[in-house]
Amino acid sequence: MSLLLAIFYAITNFTGVVTFSRESDDFFFMLDNANSPWRVARLENHAVAVGDQLVVKGTREPSSKHRLDTVSIKKSQGRKLSTPEIESISPETLYSRLLPYGNPALYGRVIKTDGIIIDINRRQTTTQLLIGQNNCNFQCELPISLEKTLPKDMMLGARAEVTGVLVYTSIEDIENNIAQRIENIELMPQSASSIRIIKKAPFWTVPRISWAFGTILAIAGVLLLFLFTRRRFDNMIADAERRERLRIAADLHDGFQQYLAGSMFRLQAALNLLPPEAEASRLQLEGVRDALQHTQNGLRSTLWAMTEESQGPESLMELIRYASSRMAHWQNKVTISCQGRERAVARNLATRLLLIIQEAVGNALKHGGATKVDICVNFGDTNRMCLEIIDDGCGFDASQAHKAGHYGLRSMEKRCRELGGEMKVESSNSGTTLSFTLNLNA
Repeated sequence: MSLLLAIFYAITNFTGVVTFSRESDDFFFMLDNANSPWRVARLENHAVAVGDQLVVKGTREPSSKHRLDTVSIKKSQGRKLSTPEIESISPETLYSRLLPYGNPALYGRVIKTDGIIIDINRRQTTTQLLIGQNNCNFQCELPISLEKTLPKDMMLGARAEVTGVLVYTSIEDIENNIAQRIENIELMPQSASSIRIIKKAPFWTVPRISWAFGTILAIAGVLLLFLFTRRRFDNMIADAERRERLRIAADLHDGFQQYLAGSMFRLQAALNLLPPEAEASRLQLEGVRDALQHTQNGLRSTLWAMTEESQGPESLMELIRYASSRMAHWQNKVTISCQGRERAVARNLATRLLLIIQEAVGNALKHGGATKVDICVNFGDTNRMCLEIIDDGCGFDASQAHKAGHYGLRSMEKRCRELGGEMKVESSNSGTTLSFTLNLNA
């Protein structure tokens, strides 16, 4: 066997035409007279160009592929050989002809094929492409260094046509003449012009989809962070406002409210000391007393609303029920109901609603002698809501409601107008209905 191999791989001498040659390589490819491709080692200082007719002499390497360690190269003086036509072949057909052990008739032959650019690997002196389709892929190394810019259409997803020499790595047992497998299938182009983009990449390539998805995730992350931070900031502001309202309410209750109460006692004492004939002075002081009483009632209502709103729950309906439960004289007399889907209400609006409800229920129980008061909140489909307070009291003359002395109705109507709403009054000797249409965005 060793003797046969020595004879087979002895000095080889043939004539052929150069089909592939690059100055950067230490080898070139040619076809002999029998149309067999050969990989020939380049001799130092010996220029070889595609189309040259050569007579080469050397030792064949021990493998199934035609590879020659050159001893001598000289130009042929005989009949000029024609350069063979380049064979066009699809990646699937190429794989079927190569696998599983390789094909010596294809190794070193110049072919043309096309496929999708699957990967681009920029190196220091070259650019390596992975091209193919249907898992039939091959490498293609271009002489484009990292400093140079790739052609604008050479990108992932584009279809490229490549002309080059087919090479591959063989795994063989030479002594026993056993071929095991091949790997690293590659097309070697003569130059960068040997690869041509025949179909541009679709706009939504994998990198662009990844970039767009990453951008969306980044924006969503920033938005979530902003919303989380904004919510925490709003909660901090809301907590600070509640604490400040409670502090102001406590200061007003312990200070101004006490001063008003003391002034009322002193004023009443002064009235008691007036002689019967001082009727004019009595009338003036009684007017002052009524004004102070109205101020004290208004302040007490405001302090109540500020305290209940600050300490109560966020939901409007829960807040109304919470405030109602803390009014002992409302128990077993006031019912609360809700129609429609409850929506969020700003805290300043909730404060004013509590003031309106407190005033209306207080008037119904105190002045109307009501035994039952219904508080009905109706959330419609728009940004407006309706608040109705219905009692079974003795009622009053609605036409006289705006005359002097009806401070409660006037204050409720004013607060309703400030919220961009309107107030309606219906009253008879069987009860009173107060209707408030309010803007939730106020």
